Amino acid sequence: MTATRASSPSLVVRRAHTAELSPAQAVEALAAELDPEASAVLLFCSGDYALDPLASAIARTFRAPVAACTSAGQVGAAGFERGGITAVSLTSSDLCMRPCLLSPLSLCQSQAASLAREQALRAAATPGLRSFGVLLVDGLSLWEEYLASALYEALGNVPVVGGSAGSRPGQARPAVYHEGKFLEGAAVLALFETQSLTFKTFASQHFEPSERKLVVTLADPDKRVVYELNGEPAGHAYAKAIGVPTSELGPRHFACNPLLLNLGAQLLPRAIRRQNPDASLTLACAIEEGLVVSIAKSPDPVRVLEQALAEIEHHVPDAGVLLVFDCVLRRIELEARGLDVQVGELLARKHAVGFSSYGEQVGPLHVNHTLTGVALGTQRGPS
Repeated sequence: MTATRASSPSLVVRRAHTAELSPAQAVEALAAELDPEASAVLLFCSGDYALDPLASAIARTFRAPVAACTSAGQVGAAGFERGGITAVSLTSSDLCMRPCLLSPLSLCQSQAASLAREQALRAAATPGLRSFGVLLVDGLSLWEEYLASALYEALGNVPVVGGSAGSRPGQARPAVYHEGKFLEGAAVLALFETQSLTFKTFASQHFEPSERKLVVTLADPDKRVVYELNGEPAGHAYAKAIGVPTSELGPRHFACNPLLLNLGAQLLPRAIRRQNPDASLTLACAIEEGLVVSIAKSPDPVRVLEQALAEIEHHVPDAGVLLVFDCVLRRIELEARGLDVQVGELLARKHAVGFSSYGEQVGPLHVNHTLTGVALGTQRGPS
């Protein structure tokens, strides 16, 4: 069991991690290290746990509002963590978190509109109230694009970041927690409200386009499947582009060589989740026919992350916590390149806590191979 504490005059942050296998003992161990008077608690849980007993233990243990989900790994005080539960408590007299359930996701547009009306009333009743949202969503739902877009359209000036709940092979299906239950096919939007605390949402990815171009010639965006690239089976064209036999394609090739969509102002990685028996490729994000993508390259992931963290610190100099949502394929890539310990330590020094996700949300976008998050502190940086 490890726990660390970072504090500022009006914000207290406690991070903790437990490897206890019993759901009840795991939650009890976390509660002993987190603030019993917390304004908010967030939990990122391995899929190794039986989720019904875990949900019951969470509900009876914490008085504070809780947002939680399953994960394919975590980020905490020890850097990249695997297994167990990673948690954080946030305590401030000027911080409120409201976990809002979005289910079924097919109704996300009307649900987002309802949340927006409620949020507008709360803002009108409290002058100076500012908000941001942390979105946790079932990472196998295939609804993330629609959900991110609906929330952005409805909430407007409320910035939203988040991650898609995941799990490792052989574990339970991804799920999100709300009021004593872990739910599949659902999302939770944790709305944070404050008048004086400073926050800044962010997104960072370290890939650049290469000269190796591919055209999406046959795809099903709703299923996130690319059937053809350059007019031939997608797996064959992709394998040829990265210089390996099609039969050898695997997670490390996909993690280190994602597709990259160049929109001019934005470079958007499109992570490949797997190759299918028909040589089509299942992606972690939707992609449409006719788009030109390149095989991405990443010269210096550590330098890019250091620059991103410096920019965050410029806006929030005394961040007590970075709530982060880091694509699991980024982690696989960093492990393949021997950089995971260095990057994990860098994130830990910045008080990061979060999880390895199946996809990330930032504003209206569902993205891959990206670190998204929000920095929370008390001091505003130079404008």
